Amino acid sequence: MRLRSQRIVTPEGVVAGEVEVANGQIKSVGNGLSGGSDVVDLGDCWLVPGFIDMHVHGGGGAQCNTDDPDEVRTMARFHAEHGTTAMLATTVAAPMEELEVALRTIAACVGSGSTVLGAHLEGPFLSAERPGAMDPSVFLQPGPEALGRLLKAGGGSVRMMTLAPELPGALASIESLAEAGAVASVGHSDARYEEVAEAVRAGARSATHTFNAMRPLHHREPGVVGAVLDLAELNCELICDGIHVNPAALRLVLRAKGLQGVRLVTDAMQAAGMPDGSYRLGDAEVDVVDGRATIPGHGSIAGSTLTMDAAVANAVKFLDVTLQDAVLMASGNPARVLGLENSKGAVAAGYDADLVVLDEDLTCCGTMVGGEWVFEPVSRATPRA
Repeated sequence: MRLRSQRIVTPEGVVAGEVEVANGQIKSVGNGLSGGSDVVDLGDCWLVPGFIDMHVHGGGGAQCNTDDPDEVRTMARFHAEHGTTAMLATTVAAPMEELEVALRTIAACVGSGSTVLGAHLEGPFLSAERPGAMDPSVFLQPGPEALGRLLKAGGGSVRMMTLAPELPGALASIESLAEAGAVASVGHSDARYEEVAEAVRAGARSATHTFNAMRPLHHREPGVVGAVLDLAELNCELICDGIHVNPAALRLVLRAKGLQGVRLVTDAMQAAGMPDGSYRLGDAEVDVVDGRATIPGHGSIAGSTLTMDAAVANAVKFLDVTLQDAVLMASGNPARVLGLENSKGAVAAGYDADLVVLDEDLTCCGTMVGGEWVFEPVSRATPRA
């Protein structure tokens, strides 16, 4: 199969031409035109690498804190229709037994052709001082027994964990996560600057939903936010929905970290793609009004209704960057953080054929995973003879 487009976003820039796909991979990217019945002419639509969402709790009426693999698959299918070709199904803090069940459920969804790469545990090793929308009564102190149980339940599928580095035992857990090949991410934390720096020395490499649920910046005690902005080793999640973080603050992060230092995530919950109403985030009730998700009577933001194509479009608008730059934050950077930079996150020969078609408004209108359409473009030009 060959995909023809006037606007293909490659690591070298935007080119016109064709992307040849065979056996689940990109065989070639060229500026020549060919004939044949296997040409899909996308016209002026953008052809970009598939988006990789490392923080997504749910969508399409489904969520990841579940014992039903079909619910996780429903969530993944919904986000695939918005350009997410790979994701970390993300749990919220819950009792240990419930997390073990959820991790086994997520692990059952990982495999050939699936968009689910593995799990992101947001908790339970979090600070009660910065719980966000989560219930602090289910938070735990880090320790080898609890972490071991979670990693065992995930069966090798745990790819990331958010934890508060100031908690006793957190540094040892960060070291264990690094040894297990998982990304340790600083979040839901009231840590001081030096405590975050110690976490980086132990192996932490990410910051979860930057600015949200973390000690803010102060000029005499930079806190978590100051450490995240200052320490080059930490790659920052940005929720680019205009609700979680003011666009001016998003631009400050980009200036401090540079294009390589940030990645777009949705933090989407069950209500993404659904009408306003009452939904769940784990066991918590969430009200969604005008797309804004909050805990009733509490006011805390409880995830988002964002999708990755909307996040990319917002990044272009809020951050004043090119689509090529926004795609790097949505595809290339998360692939690198996950150690997948040689197979995902770029339109280049030898990479997985995870591709997304965007219209003029940067809305997803086609998604390919491993060389197969999971959301096929509605309009396809007649193949040339």
